[in-house]
Amino acid sequence: MSGQPSNPPSTSHSVTAELSALQKSWRLVTVVAGAMILLAMIGVVLTTTNSHYARHYWVWLVPVYGILCIGTAWSRGSKGLKHDFSGVMQQVLHWLGVGVAISLDFLIKGTGEETSSTAGLSALLILALGCYLAGIHLEWLFALVGVLLTLTLFIVAKAEQYQWIIFVVGGGLLIVMFGWRRIKERFGGQHLTSAS
Repeated sequence: MSGQPSNPPSTSHSVTAELSALQKSWRLVTVVAGAMILLAMIGVVLTTTNSHYARHYWVWLVPVYGILCIGTAWSRGSKGLKHDFSGVMQQVLHWLGVGVAISLDFLIKGTGEETSSTAGLSALLILALGCYLAGIHLEWLFALVGVLLTLTLFIVAKAEQYQWIIFVVGGGLLIVMFGWRRIKERFGGQHLTSAS
């Protein structure tokens, strides 16, 4: 019996390492999605107070959201000294496409075919779609950001008197995300202690 290798300790160690990596990844995604929601809520405030700055703000969010998603993909692709670039490249191409679509939209606006406020709303719609698709391909929490941006677009375009809904939904999403993170940490912590 003493001549046989002992597999359970290495299995326990690998499970512990996987759980630790999963918790770190979940923390990063929660913080990134929370930042995206806060930035969207700032955009709502700007939209209600000054539509000229709001249009530029929504366009500015494209590279910011892109960098956040690319950073998340980079973090997920890290495996020791090696790195998987496929997820990073998907996000780079994804957000370049979103940026090009918004640039074309503003090019059309420059021809006089579209008003400035319409171009701003179109930019918000394209940004919402970009976030939603990043949620499908990278992390489901980013899809929630896309839904929040779509709700923002609807409220800004149709029902300005209901703008407070964005803050209720955005605040609720932040509470749920960070509450879920706490539950996952506690649950993960119990698995870690029982595995050792």
